[in-house]
Amino acid sequence: MKVKILGLMFAGMALTTSCEDYLTRPPMDTITDTPDFWESEENYRTMMWAFYDIYFDGYKSSWTRTDWFAETSVADWVDDNAQKSPTHFTKSAPGTDSGWSFTYIRRYNQLIDRATNSNLSEEAKNHWLGVARFFRAMEYAKLVRNYGDVPWYDTVIENTDLENLYKPRTPRAEVMDNVMADLQFASQNIRVSDGVAGLHVNKAVALAYMSRIMLFEGTWQKYNAKNTAKATEYLKAAKDAADQLMNMGKYSLCANFKDLTTSISLAGNPEIIVYREYEEGILMHSLMSFQNTEAEGSSPSRSLVESYLSANGLPIHQAENTLYKGDKWFFDEFADRDPRLYDNIDPAGLRIEGSGVVAYAATGYFAHLFVNPSLLNVPGGMSSTNITDAPVMKYNEVLMNYIEAAAELADMGAYTLTQSDFDKTINAVRNRPSTSMPAVTLAGTNLAVNGITINDPDRDKGTMIAGDYEVSPILWEVRRERRTELPYQGIRFHDLRRWGKLHYADMKVNPKLNRGAYLDKARFVEWYNETNGTAITVDNLKSVQLDSEGYIKPAIDESLLRTVEPKHYLYPIPTQQIALYQSNGYTLSQNPGW
Repeated sequence: MKVKILGLMFAGMALTTSCEDYLTRPPMDTITDTPDFWESEENYRTMMWAFYDIYFDGYKSSWTRTDWFAETSVADWVDDNAQKSPTHFTKSAPGTDSGWSFTYIRRYNQLIDRATNSNLSEEAKNHWLGVARFFRAMEYAKLVRNYGDVPWYDTVIENTDLENLYKPRTPRAEVMDNVMADLQFASQNIRVSDGVAGLHVNKAVALAYMSRIMLFEGTWQKYNAKNTAKATEYLKAAKDAADQLMNMGKYSLCANFKDLTTSISLAGNPEIIVYREYEEGILMHSLMSFQNTEAEGSSPSRSLVESYLSANGLPIHQAENTLYKGDKWFFDEFADRDPRLYDNIDPAGLRIEGSGVVAYAATGYFAHLFVNPSLLNVPGGMSSTNITDAPVMKYNEVLMNYIEAAAELADMGAYTLTQSDFDKTINAVRNRPSTSMPAVTLAGTNLAVNGITINDPDRDKGTMIAGDYEVSPILWEVRRERRTELPYQGIRFHDLRRWGKLHYADMKVNPKLNRGAYLDKARFVEWYNETNGTAITVDNLKSVQLDSEGYIKPAIDESLLRTVEPKHYLYPIPTQQIALYQSNGYTLSQNPGW
């Protein structure tokens, strides 16, 4: 029987005060806030379980989805998927939004207060203070990522303290300075080992998330806030956190890339830093089902497919790349490509609506990153009974965080890249047995592979929209590696935001988001019938619309194409919160454009 993170052991942390009368018993479903309670490490451990489901939610459960693959806002608001019915960014500020909440901040501050005043040993006290400050940093990082400036609270505020309850929004950089301090304390004081590896917060978990959070904020400050000093500070923190974890020697890359997203058990996988377990009849999910038995109305875009290199390590459209055979036939397009393309998209052929397959793809490219072949036709891989474990934080992301932070610092003149930086990151993931892609070498301000300088003609020159910036050759390749190594994991949307490149998700600015595979219907029908022993005709494919160049056009009505506005870089403050401030004589400012 696997150890489970099944959900919240406590739906909340209701701290109550016990009565002196021994005949008056405190409720059994709440925490009794007495000094004795806070002298037990097990009580802290139990309390912390309540927060795992918030930040390490994995694939969720039953039919509830998170931001993996598609069909949630964050998963669809990117350039990785093309959609029959495009999802649009929020158009107006909502009245209420559960995201604008400081409930958990209050709970973490309560925990910090109780641990600080406990009689635990100094080591134990600092460990649990570290865990509480880690979760506070996680919550504030999420709030800042979504809303920008938010009120900073590091003490428990009473409900009568209106001046603090309705305090103005704290400047973003000040909040993130505090977040960085929390993460530094956590990484210095949380135990190297505490509980089950991968299922409990330990030092490596704190360092991994520090690398992610500080990378986000460092690049946000560089590209959006235009604050070079803060960008440098945060990016150094991201790089150093990743470097510390890498030097611990506890983690390594597993042999098979797809094992990360298809394993029935991730216990013992050397690449897994945090995961969520699932088990038949106890806790199950439905993510695999969407890539197994369901039609993909949101499926891989041409933009994503073209981002994968040829097997020789060169961009597909680079002049020196003689290996690429073009995209006018699926098996030519997919021949001799980065093996991670085949891990992500079914290489067996296009899946076309009307051909007789129930599980077709809007673009023809069928995503199958989360499909375990051994579970294709059994309950564990169908409906809402999926039992594959969810990789919440992985070592490969830490490597990608390191090299990106290093490259961004170098771009600002704050660091000098070396070959070693690439060898222990990009070249390490490429050396994974299942990937086995050529190594890159540092060649001045470019990268090279097999002696050929990489010069991608599709590199972003900053001309897509007015006021944009050019992406340097090295950063372009670092971002490409990140995209192909970490697909469909709820990461891409936040990457586009922090880079100031959210317009990649604009379907009018980036036409490849409404373009799938090239489709010669007659040729496809001939291949399909020969392969499957069927007798479909071109008429069966009449629902599949093609653009003027012969590529599948998922969204037929161009008036429905998704567009991006500058205001979409931050979420709107709920209008009821603004009104609440006003009714009490205080001011809460709205985000720009809303």
